[in-house]
Amino acid sequence: MNRITVKFIVVGLALALAVLSGCGGRDEDASRDEAAVSTPDATEIGTTEGKFPPPIDLPDLAGNNVTLADFEGKVVILDLWATWCPPCRQEIPFLVELYDDLRDDGLVVVGVGLDEGGAGVLKPYAEKNGITYPILVGNRGVQDAYGVTGIPTTFFIGRNGRIASRHVGYHPSMADGMRAEIMNLLQPAGEGA
Repeated sequence: MNRITVKFIVVGLALALAVLSGCGGRDEDASRDEAAVSTPDATEIGTTEGKFPPPIDLPDLAGNNVTLADFEGKVVILDLWATWCPPCRQEIPFLVELYDDLRDDGLVVVGVGLDEGGAGVLKPYAEKNGITYPILVGNRGVQDAYGVTGIPTTFFIGRNGRIASRHVGYHPSMADGMRAEIMNLLQPAGEGA
């Protein structure tokens, strides 16, 4: 094979991987409320494993403000997603199943919808698709604070409030590994994420 053919194959594989892994972020209106997420200033706050996630204070679909501190002592799946994203739509039934199966064991799933239409788009989508876990109305500030470059971006947060892992994209082949990871975090030994 010549160099041009190899380059086309590499570029084609990279594009295919990007499509299968997740959706690229949309350029949203910069005028959207960015004050809902505080800028991390402490060395203990970040989006990598072992850090405390940036604080969130966002409205749910009923207009009530919700913070991550509301779920202190729980294992939290924080899922940043959008209704227009195919991998996000694939992930939602898996998250609903996990939440329904494990919420009595201390699991909370929190969806942060990044659609430009806010609650007006998210609420009918959640109702139509049987989403049983809380959905918050996200904004550009959340995207920036959490370093979202593709969606879904899903964070697993241990009972100790620290990020255990970050997953970008979703494919059904990931479900078993993600479930095992959550089961580990729900165990007392899994708290030290």
